[in-house]
Amino acid sequence: MRYVTTLVFLAAAAYATLRYNVFKGVPWSDWSTYVMNKAVALSALAFMALEVFRSRRYPDQGESYFLRIAGLFAATHVFLSLMLLSPAYYEKLYQQDKLTVSAGMSLALGAVTAAAMSLGAIRSRSSSTDGVVNDLAVLCFVIGLHAMLIGFAGWFAPLKWPGLMPPITLISFLLGTAALASGLWPGRKFSDSHTNKPSDHTD
Repeated sequence: MRYVTTLVFLAAAAYATLRYNVFKGVPWSDWSTYVMNKAVALSALAFMALEVFRSRRYPDQGESYFLRIAGLFAATHVFLSLMLLSPAYYEKLYQQDKLTVSAGMSLALGAVTAAAMSLGAIRSRSSSTDGVVNDLAVLCFVIGLHAMLIGFAGWFAPLKWPGLMPPITLISFLLGTAALASGLWPGRKFSDSHTNKPSDHTD
Protein backbone atom coordinates (compact mmCIF):
# COMPACT_ATOMS: atom_id res chain seq x y z
CA MET A 1 0.00 0.00 0.00
CA ARG A 2 2.96 2.32 0.45
CA TYR A 3 3.52 2.56 -3.28
CA VAL A 4 -0.15 3.53 -3.69
CA THR A 5 0.19 6.41 -1.23
CA THR A 6 3.35 7.55 -3.00
CA LEU A 7 1.62 7.52 -6.37
CA VAL A 8 -1.40 9.39 -4.98
CA PHE A 9 0.76 12.14 -3.50
CA LEU A 10 2.89 12.45 -6.63
CA ALA A 11 -0.26 12.74 -8.74
CA ALA A 12 -1.71 15.39 -6.42
CA ALA A 13 1.58 17.31 -6.39
CA ALA A 14 1.85 17.20 -10.18
CA TYR A 15 -1.75 18.35 -10.58
CA ALA A 16 -1.33 21.24 -8.13
CA THR A 17 1.94 22.29 -9.75
CA LEU A 18 0.47 22.32 -13.25
CA ARG A 19 -2.70 24.12 -12.25
CA TYR A 20 -1.23 26.78 -10.00
CA ASN A 21 2.41 27.32 -10.97
CA VAL A 22 2.30 26.54 -14.68
CA PHE A 23 -1.16 27.69 -15.77
CA LYS A 24 -2.25 30.15 -13.07
CA GLY A 25 1.14 31.77 -12.68
CA VAL A 26 1.60 31.36 -8.93
CA PRO A 27 5.26 32.26 -8.17
CA TRP A 28 7.56 29.27 -7.87
CA SER A 29 8.73 30.68 -4.55
CA ASP A 30 5.33 29.62 -3.18
CA TRP A 31 5.57 26.07 -4.54
CA SER A 32 6.91 24.43 -1.38
CA THR A 33 4.25 25.92 0.89
CA TYR A 34 1.14 27.33 -0.80
CA VAL A 35 0.98 24.90 -3.72
CA MET A 36 2.19 21.82 -1.84
CA ASN A 37 -0.33 22.55 0.91
CA LYS A 38 -3.06 21.97 -1.66
CA ALA A 39 -1.44 18.71 -2.74
CA VAL A 40 -1.08 17.57 0.86
CA ALA A 41 -4.73 18.38 1.63
CA LEU A 42 -6.01 16.53 -1.43
CA SER A 43 -3.77 13.56 -0.65
CA ALA A 44 -5.01 13.35 2.94
CA LEU A 45 -8.62 13.19 1.76
CA ALA A 46 -7.73 10.69 -0.97
CA PHE A 47 -6.10 8.38 1.59
CA MET A 48 -9.17 8.54 3.82
CA ALA A 49 -11.46 7.84 0.87
CA LEU A 50 -9.26 4.91 -0.17
CA GLU A 51 -9.61 3.51 3.34
CA VAL A 52 -13.40 3.74 3.03
CA PHE A 53 -13.36 1.99 -0.35
CA ARG A 54 -10.93 -0.67 0.90
CA SER A 55 -12.84 -1.33 4.12
CA ARG A 56 -16.09 -1.65 2.25
CA ARG A 57 -14.59 -4.21 -0.12
CA TYR A 58 -12.50 -6.07 2.49
CA PRO A 59 -14.22 -5.50 5.85
CA ASP A 60 -12.26 -8.17 7.74
CA GLN A 61 -8.75 -6.87 7.06
CA GLY A 62 -8.72 -4.20 9.76
CA GLU A 63 -7.25 -0.70 9.64
CA SER A 64 -4.74 -0.10 6.88
CA TYR A 65 -1.75 2.12 6.21
CA PHE A 66 -4.03 4.56 4.37
CA LEU A 67 -5.63 5.87 7.55
CA ARG A 68 -2.36 6.29 9.41
CA ILE A 69 -0.71 8.24 6.60
CA ALA A 70 -3.89 10.32 6.16
CA GLY A 71 -3.53 11.56 9.73
CA LEU A 72 0.05 12.63 9.09
CA PHE A 73 -0.88 14.48 5.91
CA ALA A 74 -3.90 16.12 7.57
CA ALA A 75 -1.73 17.42 10.42
CA THR A 76 0.77 18.80 7.90
CA HIS A 77 -2.07 20.56 6.07
CA VAL A 78 -3.28 22.16 9.31
CA PHE A 79 0.16 23.51 10.18
CA LEU A 80 0.83 24.83 6.68
CA SER A 81 -2.60 26.47 6.52
CA LEU A 82 -2.03 28.25 9.84
CA MET A 83 1.31 29.51 8.53
CA LEU A 84 -0.23 30.82 5.30
CA LEU A 85 -3.61 32.08 6.52
CA SER A 86 -3.59 35.75 5.51
CA PRO A 87 -5.08 38.01 2.82
CA ALA A 88 -1.76 37.80 0.96
CA TYR A 89 -2.40 34.13 0.14
CA TYR A 90 -6.16 33.82 0.52
CA GLU A 91 -7.56 37.17 -0.53
CA LYS A 92 -10.98 35.74 -1.42
CA LEU A 93 -11.45 34.50 2.14
CA TYR A 94 -11.28 38.00 3.57
CA GLN A 95 -13.52 41.04 3.52
CA GLN A 96 -12.28 44.20 5.21
CA ASP A 97 -9.49 42.26 6.95
CA LYS A 98 -11.95 39.75 8.42
CA LEU A 99 -12.94 36.28 7.31
CA THR A 100 -16.06 36.01 5.19
CA VAL A 101 -18.98 33.94 6.47
CA SER A 102 -18.20 31.01 4.18
CA ALA A 103 -14.50 31.13 5.08
CA GLY A 104 -15.33 31.11 8.78
CA MET A 105 -17.64 28.14 8.34
CA SER A 106 -14.98 26.32 6.34
CA LEU A 107 -12.34 26.85 9.01
CA ALA A 108 -14.79 25.73 11.69
CA LEU A 109 -15.43 22.50 9.81
CA GLY A 110 -11.70 22.05 9.38
CA ALA A 111 -11.17 22.46 13.12
CA VAL A 112 -13.90 19.93 13.90
CA THR A 113 -12.38 17.47 11.45
CA ALA A 114 -8.90 17.89 12.91
CA ALA A 115 -10.25 17.36 16.42
CA ALA A 116 -12.16 14.26 15.34
CA MET A 117 -9.06 12.75 13.77
CA SER A 118 -6.75 13.59 16.67
CA LEU A 119 -9.16 12.23 19.28
CA GLY A 120 -9.86 9.07 17.32
CA ALA A 121 -13.57 9.84 17.10
CA ILE A 122 -13.96 7.70 14.02
CA ARG A 123 -13.09 4.64 16.11
CA SER A 124 -14.83 5.48 19.38
CA ARG A 125 -18.49 5.21 18.43
CA SER A 126 -18.44 1.57 17.45
CA SER A 127 -15.99 -1.28 17.39
CA SER A 128 -17.71 -2.82 14.38
CA THR A 129 -16.38 -2.41 10.87
CA ASP A 130 -19.62 -0.79 9.76
CA GLY A 131 -19.42 1.84 12.51
CA VAL A 132 -15.82 2.75 11.74
CA VAL A 133 -16.40 2.98 7.99
CA ASN A 134 -19.58 5.03 8.45
CA ASP A 135 -17.77 7.50 10.70
CA LEU A 136 -14.86 7.78 8.29
CA ALA A 137 -17.19 8.24 5.32
CA VAL A 138 -19.03 11.07 7.07
CA LEU A 139 -15.70 12.65 7.99
CA CYS A 140 -14.64 12.54 4.34
CA PHE A 141 -17.84 14.34 3.36
CA VAL A 142 -17.30 17.00 6.03
CA ILE A 143 -13.84 17.60 4.58
CA GLY A 144 -15.46 17.91 1.17
CA LEU A 145 -17.80 20.56 2.58
CA HIS A 146 -14.82 22.32 4.14
CA ALA A 147 -13.27 22.57 0.66
CA MET A 148 -16.55 23.55 -1.00
CA LEU A 149 -17.14 26.53 1.27
CA ILE A 150 -13.89 28.19 0.25
CA GLY A 151 -13.95 27.42 -3.45
CA PHE A 152 -17.45 26.86 -4.82
CA ALA A 153 -17.63 30.32 -6.39
CA GLY A 154 -15.12 29.27 -9.02
CA TRP A 155 -16.71 25.95 -9.88
CA PHE A 156 -19.18 27.29 -12.39
CA ALA A 157 -16.81 29.04 -14.78
CA PRO A 158 -14.83 26.17 -16.37
CA LEU A 159 -13.51 28.38 -19.15
CA LYS A 160 -11.70 30.40 -16.49
CA TRP A 161 -10.09 27.39 -14.86
CA PRO A 162 -6.29 27.55 -15.26
CA GLY A 163 -5.43 25.10 -18.01
CA LEU A 164 -9.10 24.04 -17.94
CA MET A 165 -8.18 21.98 -14.88
CA PRO A 166 -10.97 21.64 -12.27
CA PRO A 167 -10.32 23.30 -8.90
CA ILE A 168 -8.90 21.08 -6.19
CA THR A 169 -11.80 22.16 -3.98
CA LEU A 170 -14.24 20.67 -6.51
CA ILE A 171 -12.24 17.45 -6.73
CA SER A 172 -12.20 17.27 -2.93
CA PHE A 173 -15.95 17.74 -2.66
CA LEU A 174 -16.63 15.04 -5.26
CA LEU A 175 -14.20 12.69 -3.54
CA GLY A 176 -15.80 13.29 -0.16
CA THR A 177 -19.25 12.70 -1.63
CA ALA A 178 -18.09 9.46 -3.27
CA ALA A 179 -16.63 8.26 0.04
CA LEU A 180 -19.90 9.04 1.83
CA ALA A 181 -21.94 7.17 -0.76
CA SER A 182 -19.59 4.19 -0.60
CA GLY A 183 -19.44 4.07 3.18
CA LEU A 184 -23.18 4.35 3.74
CA TRP A 185 -24.35 2.33 0.74
CA PRO A 186 -26.78 -0.39 1.90
CA GLY A 187 -25.10 -2.94 -0.34
CA ARG A 188 -22.25 -3.12 2.14
CA LYS A 189 -24.20 -5.49 4.35
CA PHE A 190 -24.84 -7.71 1.34
CA SER A 191 -21.14 -7.95 0.59
CA ASP A 192 -20.40 -8.65 4.26
CA SER A 193 -22.81 -11.56 4.23
CA HIS A 194 -20.64 -13.34 1.69
CA THR A 195 -17.62 -13.15 3.97
CA ASN A 196 -19.37 -14.99 6.79
CA LYS A 197 -19.27 -18.74 7.16
CA PRO A 198 -22.48 -20.64 6.34
CA SER A 199 -24.74 -21.34 9.26
CA ASP A 200 -24.66 -24.87 10.67
CA HIS A 201 -28.37 -24.99 11.44
CA THR A 202 -30.87 -26.61 9.10
CA ASP A 203 -34.56 -26.05 8.57
